[in-house]
Amino acid sequence: MEVRADHLSFAYIQGKTILHDVSLEVKAGEILYVLGPNGGGKSTLLSCLAGLLQPDSGEVYLAEKPLAEFEAAERARLIGMIPQMHVPSFAYTVEEMVMMGRAPHLGWLESPSRVDYEIIQNALEQVGLLELKGRPYTEISGGERQLTLIARGLAQNCQILLMDEPSAHLDLSNQYRILEIIQQLSHRGLSFIITSHSPNDALATADRVLLLNNGWVTAYGPPDEVLTEALLSTVYGVRTEVIYETIRGLGKPRAVVPRRPETVDPQSMEKEGSLLWEVFEKRHKQPQLILVTGMSGAGKTSWCSRLVNQARSRGMSVDGILAPGIFEGQHKTGISVRNLKTGEEKQLAKLRQDDSGDISTPRWTFNPDVLDWANDQLGEIRDCDLLIIDELGPLEFLRGEGLMEGVDLIDRQDFKTAFVVVRSSLLPNALQRWPDALVINGRV
Repeated sequence: MEVRADHLSFAYIQGKTILHDVSLEVKAGEILYVLGPNGGGKSTLLSCLAGLLQPDSGEVYLAEKPLAEFEAAERARLIGMIPQMHVPSFAYTVEEMVMMGRAPHLGWLESPSRVDYEIIQNALEQVGLLELKGRPYTEISGGERQLTLIARGLAQNCQILLMDEPSAHLDLSNQYRILEIIQQLSHRGLSFIITSHSPNDALATADRVLLLNNGWVTAYGPPDEVLTEALLSTVYGVRTEVIYETIRGLGKPRAVVPRRPETVDPQSMEKEGSLLWEVFEKRHKQPQLILVTGMSGAGKTSWCSRLVNQARSRGMSVDGILAPGIFEGQHKTGISVRNLKTGEEKQLAKLRQDDSGDISTPRWTFNPDVLDWANDQLGEIRDCDLLIIDELGPLEFLRGEGLMEGVDLIDRQDFKTAFVVVRSSLLPNALQRWPDALVINGRV
């Protein structure tokens, strides 16, 4: 049976839309994976497809008939849903849990018949749990619980099975077992819509993939077209690498792995063939953006200072701002901002003492006049070999305040080579905005 969603939108609270104009189609025997960050609307989408939530706009269709026109019992016979986590209140046996899938087929106070029990036995046999049918559901493993819920869906005789992160919290063996059974059942005509955080599961299993980000569809199509390094980096804010296997001369994607930032010595820009040497060589063809990341205190500002000195020793023009810390003994008590072209420096922030200050973070209170001055300096940058912006933080990425001239400068790509300091916790935000940026560790 085909399921189709046309332009679904949904909000739990008016004005805070969770799903925006989501459309999809799954034919009989197809497997659709829905991937995306936490809080992106994946589970909400499943609830709308199951009829548990009514979309604010758009429509869900089963075999071209609107889902809203199905009676609840009829809908339950066609669509099964397996939640991400299921903790029963009572120690039902595995068989009793699977028997609950027959509820849509039984009348009020009607007991299961011999045919119902035969269906239960067959469902348990298909997922390999027949020998565990008498065991309490509360005493079996997480993988066996997922298989029990799949068996319940089979006993339901549904034609579409919705699964919310079925391989979460499972070991490798049980993940493989679940995915193999899903594929075998799809070959028999059962359709699956599966939410997941695993691109690798989707590469191995899916016919199509829907990338959902903040409730919007970023991409929808075959796995090899959707699960690309650029799209995954944009959606998850993490640099990824897709590993390919060559089959009969063609590259087939097999795995997605996160790409960790490289640790680079600023002096390596002198070494032909090094990463920094290549960055500065490529600047003549197109702008080069490098995100310098690391935790607080890792030495990102010191790393940038060394890079500035190295660039100047090669006769390069340098502009931008540096934000060295102000220390009393071993304790950081403030932040300065220095114009790298003129050398002028002012105190940008001090430790937050109370709730005073119009612009502040939990740790720092910022001087708005100095922020304006720093933005003016960034706004005057026209042409240089090396641009440094130290740093863009929660003010810029989370609140749209702070050094927004620097953000606009990077957005416009009005530079040759730019090194932007971003702390590790905000790297996903930076990569969502600039997915093509190179990321390095700013550690000295």
